[in-house]
Amino acid sequence: MSVVLRDRPWSAVVADMIDGFVAVNDNASPRLRDDLWAAAERIDAAASSPRVAPLAAIPPAA
Repeated sequence: MSVVLRDRPWSAVVADMIDGFVAVNDNASPRLRDDLWAAAERIDAAASSPRVAPLAAIPPAA
């Protein structure tokens, strides 16, 4: 399976990867596509959540 990345929105790339994976695994669970989309959404949410500064980056109180 191959997916074109250049000049495409990331959501289109993910959709192609999920559809390709489902096509290759045709004997998989009927829920496979839904499960993969749910996982992609969790990863996207985690990647876009604000990061907390590590304790070493916080200056000590005066």
